[in-house]
Amino acid sequence: MADIHLLRTFLTVYRAGTFTRAARELHLTQPAVSQQIRALEGQVGKPLFRRAARGVTPTAAGRELAQAIGTHVDALEGALEGTGATPASVGETVYLGGPEEFLTMRVLPELAPLLDEGLRLRMFFGVDQPVLNRLHAGEVDLAILTTDQQQRGIETQPLCFEYLELVGTPEWKARLSGLGPGRAGADLLRDVPISAYDEDLPLVRLYWQTIFETAPNLRAAYVANSIRASLQFALTGAGITVLPVHSSARSIERGELVPLLDPIFPPNSPLHLAWRAGTLRRTTLARVHERIATAAKDW
Repeated sequence: MADIHLLRTFLTVYRAGTFTRAARELHLTQPAVSQQIRALEGQVGKPLFRRAARGVTPTAAGRELAQAIGTHVDALEGALEGTGATPASVGETVYLGGPEEFLTMRVLPELAPLLDEGLRLRMFFGVDQPVLNRLHAGEVDLAILTTDQQQRGIETQPLCFEYLELVGTPEWKARLSGLGPGRAGADLLRDVPISAYDEDLPLVRLYWQTIFETAPNLRAAYVANSIRASLQFALTGAGITVLPVHSSARSIERGELVPLLDPIFPPNSPLHLAWRAGTLRRTTLARVHERIATAAKDW
């Protein structure tokens, strides 16, 4: 079993991209870092980095090892650093970023018990790029993203899938009684008002490509960077929209909205949890990360 110091050195090189920068962060000499990496490679039995003039890049084995141990090493070091404090203490502010509906309906209920222990939460709602910018800037600690961001200094893990459905009022269901999958269905919807939370129509586009086998040849009648706003648009009867299943479930239960199609394999949008490399050494942040990741197994 590899020594935790070897694993920490490996992760630091992996995140820094050079032995020189990693040595500075670890307060070691560059030869010492190189020696530790060689020792770990000997234990693993495979090279972990490819050396180049301007730094190192991880091999496939290196990427796999980093993904397997990163969160665990960070959490363990955070726990060891905090052994002088009360283990259950979470008296710290954690900043979360991501889609409004997902954070409020999925994430917040899971973190509510920690609020009684002193956790303070701050949430920033937005689509991927603004949230990612804040994550890079240190203004957000954890982010929910719809794409897997392979960027230096950012670590991610798959979280869950959001299943999507095309919804409208029962009146729209009646008006679109001939609606079916394939391009004919897309043609039928070409002039129907639709709502989206971004001008690029990300959820609409995914639904159209999966179910109608074509890109959406339409412009949104209503755009707001909020899933809740798209839900309200559909509830007024002004048009239709594509929503995550959990966002429309209550309205469908009450009969206010209905699925306009019932595909055997509904489209799904993957969600990812992202954080700045090394920050899970903060005990509170590690606990928040763990609660979200654990709860996501049932989402």
